[in-house]
Amino acid sequence: MAGGREILLYTGFMGNIGVFVPFITKEDVDFFQTLEMHMRQEAPPLAGRDHLMYRSFYAPVKAVIDGDLCEQYNLLPMDKKRAVAQELDRTPAEIQKKIEDMRVLAAF
Repeated sequence: MAGGREILLYTGFMGNIGVFVPFITKEDVDFFQTLEMHMRQEAPPLAGRDHLMYRSFYAPVKAVIDGDLCEQYNLLPMDKKRAVAQELDRTPAEIQKKIEDMRVLAAF
């Protein structure tokens, strides 16, 4: 989109499509890093592996936040959403809005 944010779009050999979206503010970085940390504890591990070991299989993950994991917040039961939101000093609706804003503003 003309005048929009620059992103890096990639595809994989198995047909997956992904996007790297740079954060604009330090507040967003801190928020999503904390959310990702909480989601590692709340969401079941991928393929039975520890999340960090899975994402860092070939090289250590550095300066990247797993958006797929953060979006799993919307799939949590309400009591877990409230617990994570309380840790982040926000309401569940604010967290869902921030996740949606990041997806929508970067993609469209």
